[in-house]
Amino acid sequence: MPPPFNPYDAGGPEPFDSLEPFEPVAWRARTPESDFSAQGYDRALIDSVWENGDRIAGNDPALWRKDQFGAWMHRLDYGKRHSEFGWEICDLSAGRGNGGLAALRPMQWQNYVDQVAALTRSRMTADGSRNVRKLV
Repeated sequence: MPPPFNPYDAGGPEPFDSLEPFEPVAWRARTPESDFSAQGYDRALIDSVWENGDRIAGNDPALWRKDQFGAWMHRLDYGKRHSEFGWEICDLSAGRGNGGLAALRPMQWQNYVDQVAALTRSRMTADGSRNVRKLV
């Protein structure tokens, strides 16, 4: 059996090796300057939504999952848009009523942004020297 996939083995330091003592980054208090998405979900909900991610054999499901599009997500990178493995909570029932927990999915942040754009039928485009969101 091949060793478990670990994208951080490709080079460079692990993202949390400088934290002393270890503190799960995703559970720090949120501030306006933090790197978390603005949705403000509590820890219990984040943990529940993480369970909806796809488990991949040979990988620790507490740390690594894939979203519905097959993109890798790292548990501690919740809300981190500067991370390749960052993820957010996507509400698949947005605009169609309350779908509850069953409608919430963990999604790699770039896929999340694409889904929101598709749901709102809008795109970022140039207007002179500025970027603006326009309805399609």
